[in-house]
Amino acid sequence: MLRTVKALRYVTPLRAGGSLPAIVEADDDGLYVVKFRGAGQGHRALIAELVAGELGRALGLPVPELVFVELDPVLGRSEPDPEIQDLLMASAGAVPRIFPSAVKARA
Repeated sequence: MLRTVKALRYVTPLRAGGSLPAIVEADDDGLYVVKFRGAGQGHRALIAELVAGELGRALGLPVPELVFVELDPVLGRSEPDPEIQDLLMASAGAVPRIFPSAVKARA
């Protein structure tokens, strides 16, 4: 079972990729690369990443920890980019248990 963390701070967007991933700080003091469920690639891409990650782990490959991230819509208020504000609002709330949201960034 994947664990769940709560996002505390939106650190910075990662401008590469169509999903507009970002670095987010969570309540476990970790920094996570988050792919948002409100992004244009949709839920299917996130499901595929979860399946691929868990298959890789089962095969003994080095796979970063996958976690669910709970997002509060308040995180988007401090972001000056309206596109990112919209993305955060569309991704806010309790993350459904079947969609991966983040991989922990290495410190």
